[in-house]
Amino acid sequence: MPRQVPSRERPDACPGVARPFTAADGTIVRVRTGGRPVPVTALAGLLDVVARQPDPHIQLTSRGALQLRGLPDPLPDDVRSAIVATGLVPSASHELARNIVASPLSGLDAEGSCDVRPLVADLDDRLCADPRLAALPGRFLFAVDDGRGDVAGLGFDVAIVATSAGSALVLAGGPDRAWQIPLGRAIELALDLARDFLDTRERLGSSAWHVRELGAAIGPPGPVPTTLPTGSAPLVGAHGEHAVVGVPLGLVTAAHLVTLAEFTAEVLVTPWRSLVVPGGARRLGRLEAAGLVIDESDPWLRLHACTGLPGCAKSAVDTRAVARGLAGRMPLGSLPVHVSGCERRCGAPSGPYVDLLAPRSVERAIDLLNQV
Repeated sequence: MPRQVPSRERPDACPGVARPFTAADGTIVRVRTGGRPVPVTALAGLLDVVARQPDPHIQLTSRGALQLRGLPDPLPDDVRSAIVATGLVPSASHELARNIVASPLSGLDAEGSCDVRPLVADLDDRLCADPRLAALPGRFLFAVDDGRGDVAGLGFDVAIVATSAGSALVLAGGPDRAWQIPLGRAIELALDLARDFLDTRERLGSSAWHVRELGAAIGPPGPVPTTLPTGSAPLVGAHGEHAVVGVPLGLVTAAHLVTLAEFTAEVLVTPWRSLVVPGGARRLGRLEAAGLVIDESDPWLRLHACTGLPGCAKSAVDTRAVARGLAGRMPLGSLPVHVSGCERRCGAPSGPYVDLLAPRSVERAIDLLNQV
């Protein structure tokens, strides 16, 4: 039986610098990283934009992007200019299209088939150089997996999965349509698939956001089904000389950045509310003292929350306050715990999780957890 896909009646409204989104707490802006390292100074520049807010932070998204909330509505030109001045918006025309996630430890550890960092940079550059690709929806996702399988399962539209130092699978929409080609041709085919998506969408009069929503095949002849590698998100802690640190609720603060700036010039943002810190293995104590997570047993790694009050008008509770109250009191368990402010359950983890729907207090949330 064919898998049902959503029917889109409107273009996506995924926010960007040129196309912000208005919420209850003001304007939302999302900055894509193109899968590339992010200078700590650029993060500090983003944080300066929200520095006067009661709880200033940068929110990490599930696609490795950086989000600012509570900005003035309409967005003033000087705020927009300050965001662009960080250097994180290299193409005004393509900012919404630069949705690229990549294996964040590629080239930094001994895993994977090859170092895909040069591939990611080349993909981003060539994507931004094609005027046609600026029309990609803001939710269209490229994934570049070095063969370990960590980002291959993230619901991509187009993926490059390295199978050796010189070959790769390129996939459209999922594992059912894959082409095995030399690694040197992978970017060309990936971008051709993105163009084919746009052409097919136009031909069909579709408003699809994703390849799987088209209801039509794209790509050259000869695709075959394949089995994707099944890796997982990197564990927090040391990875050789480097470190992966969790960011509680995905909210990067000034304290985090002050510590990071002491010993690294840049970090990689992962799709799992964490950061890769080059050279950070010897500074785990300092990173933990700054409020970052370095231990897989830390309850913060299980805690998720939607925006909640006051940022979301649909929410019935301050979800982040509940989550912060739970962090030191949460009963033992293995499943993620998601605090939702309403029945939409925005930002809920994929896979099984414990659902805390609008708990009126931390005590009520603990009672619900004890019933699981």
